[in-house]
Amino acid sequence: MLINGAAVRSCLMPTAHLGPNEITTLEGLGTLDKLHPLQKAFIDEQAAQCGYCANGMIISAADLLKRNPQPTEAEIRSALDGNLCRCGSHNRNVRAVMRVAQANGRI
Repeated sequence: MLINGAAVRSCLMPTAHLGPNEITTLEGLGTLDKLHPLQKAFIDEQAAQCGYCANGMIISAADLLKRNPQPTEAEIRSALDGNLCRCGSHNRNVRAVMRVAQANGRI
């Protein structure tokens, strides 16, 4: 989840510590009618094969792209490194983030 725009592992954050912060989950990034660019890129790249890591990957990527709209591949891999991809779609996850970063360069 994002707390005040920064990625935090929800499994390690006690709810009592959340307080009056702005909290965004994967569902809060976009809507069914208007997906967030990362959600669309993950679909387009077929990056969520089993779905185990998708939430963490997309949230981590959103945090990275907020801080650095045009990261290198190495920076993307580093930002996603804390998420375990069990089905082997990690390279597709990286490609999805790269797709959004490349689109950021055209804006």
